Amino acid sequence: MATGRVVKWPKIFLYGDSLTQFSFSAEGCWGALVADHFQRRADVVVRGFSGYNSRQCRALLPYVASDLNGVVAATIFLGANDASEDNSKQAISLKEYAQNLKDIVAHFQQLDVSPIVITPPVLDGESWQRHCGESGKLYSKEEELTTKYAHTCADTAASLKVPCIDLHTAMINQDDWKSLLCDGLHFSRRGSELLASLLIPTMERLVVGRVPSHPLLPPWDTIHPDPATTFTQWCTQHSP
Repeated sequence: MATGRVVKWPKIFLYGDSLTQFSFSAEGCWGALVADHFQRRADVVVRGFSGYNSRQCRALLPYVASDLNGVVAATIFLGANDASEDNSKQAISLKEYAQNLKDIVAHFQQLDVSPIVITPPVLDGESWQRHCGESGKLYSKEEELTTKYAHTCADTAASLKVPCIDLHTAMINQDDWKSLLCDGLHFSRRGSELLASLLIPTMERLVVGRVPSHPLLPPWDTIHPDPATTFTQWCTQHSP
């Protein structure tokens, strides 16, 4: 059997907290929607860590270094946990939050990875407290505080001149914004679809020239009776 040539698949990296960790779940499926959009054009790598704040994700970067090989673009989706009451172990000051975002953006840029920053989503504090109470946990959060972190996130991205998805504003402008969440904090299916609808066009613009505009490898109905011949020709024609 011929060894052929290696087909290099560009990668898109999703980095963040539980909103990213759950991005392939039934409701929080925005990552799956991104992967579906880029199918056969790029692989989507998810590194989301439930409960993590920006300080922890900043410190984690060296430990996900091997995952960044071949990555051309990355989302940075943090702040929902940073925006906690002062007595919470998750709480991070606005000043440190902004600096952590800057450091994470710089880390990706140094590796030639184009970053997209996503603001924390809107918070339904009453529903979240009710959800936490049902699960035996007490995590108090307030929408007013989350709003401050969302604004800081957008301002930081603007200062760095990197793309930002102002998800918080997009959600709060919906008349039925509470239906975009399943528990007050995490996405419902509709919330995931909203994020994907905002993110995918921005991602497409960011990866022009680095992610193919058409599916990798030839369509099935153009393949020669000896498939290896077709694959060899295709790789020769599309070699970088």
